[in-house]
Amino acid sequence: MNENEIENENNNEVIIENSMDIKDHQMDIKGNDMNELKLSVFQNDSNNKKNINTKPLIGKKDNLKKSENDNNSNQYSISGNITNEQNSEVILKKEINLKSSHFPYCIVWTPIPLITYLFPSIGHTGIGTSTGIIHDFAGSFFVGVDDFAFGKPTKYIQLKLTEQEKYNWDRAIEKGDNKYNMEEHNIFINNCHSHVAYVLNQLNYRGKNSYNMISIWWMLIAKGKYVSFCGLFKTYIGFLIIILIVLIIVLIKK
Repeated sequence: MNENEIENENNNEVIIENSMDIKDHQMDIKGNDMNELKLSVFQNDSNNKKNINTKPLIGKKDNLKKSENDNNSNQYSISGNITNEQNSEVILKKEINLKSSHFPYCIVWTPIPLITYLFPSIGHTGIGTSTGIIHDFAGSFFVGVDDFAFGKPTKYIQLKLTEQEKYNWDRAIEKGDNKYNMEEHNIFINNCHSHVAYVLNQLNYRGKNSYNMISIWWMLIAKGKYVSFCGLFKTYIGFLIIILIVLIIVLIKK
């Protein structure tokens, strides 16, 4: 085997003298615009040397490592994107979290002590943001955030929204909060239902902007779902107790 002579020129050119054919080095040749290494193979002959200049080269081992790193980097990036999409799907699939009382894109309802005991269809309402945080007009000049008045929701409506409505949802709730933080609460004409109605009007939900406290009340009666049997029990237990007391009194008098 001939003796190898390696000479560095400006840290960019590597010259290798070897009797091997250039074909043996072709799989090692790969472009690298940043650090150009030129391979020159000199083949000894009885009369002269042939100087063959090839494309830029990086070492085989380094090339493999670089390719593996690039592949790993790409796989990591793609994996990250897939994970984010999967997380988004998981969030959408687990929109309602009863434990933390988060109800995304929902109108929520809970009983009001004494009032609901007498009239089970009347209670307190709020509205959940895109992340499920409940906002409710709980009193004069006050909109509660993530602190639903009178306890956890027992009933809810999950609204079917268009992509545009979802996009504007949180902004509409913010507008409702800004307005009702300046409003006096009146149980008959300006209450929690009015706050929810205002939000839907700002959103132009289903092409309507005429929602009011009565339409929200009816929506909860017609389309509301109880969170569980306990929610149903909590809603009607007071009313049932009152009915039971009335029946006992009537029976005693007889």
